Amino acid sequence: MNVIIDNKEIPLEIMSTPNAISTGMMGRDSIDGGMLFIFPEIEERSFWMKDCLIPLDIIFIVNNKVTKVHLDCPPCNENKCKSYYGIGDKVLEFPSGEYDVEEGNILEFIN
Repeated sequence: MNVIIDNKEIPLEIMSTPNAISTGMMGRDSIDGGMLFIFPEIEERSFWMKDCLIPLDIIFIVNNKVTKVHLDCPPCNENKCKSYYGIGDKVLEFPSGEYDVEEGNILEFIN
């Protein structure tokens, strides 16, 4: 699956199984495009940066509309691991600063 942002088609890794959702970007220092987490219902979600190696932008989405954007979320340090909250049936992660996404944007996903 891909997403269109600023007229660019960006490849996405799909995370839809419980194991994939819980693992996400843990232990990885790069990704080609972004990572899309797909959930069966719209509800409040919480993401953290445990064992992530790079800062990420975390984008919460309901029915393809961006509801919350957390920019430049740093990896956890030894003493603190912040959680990032939002409402969504999808959550999109990109390496920090790669793409310009704002609350209210409508995203187009392509299979």
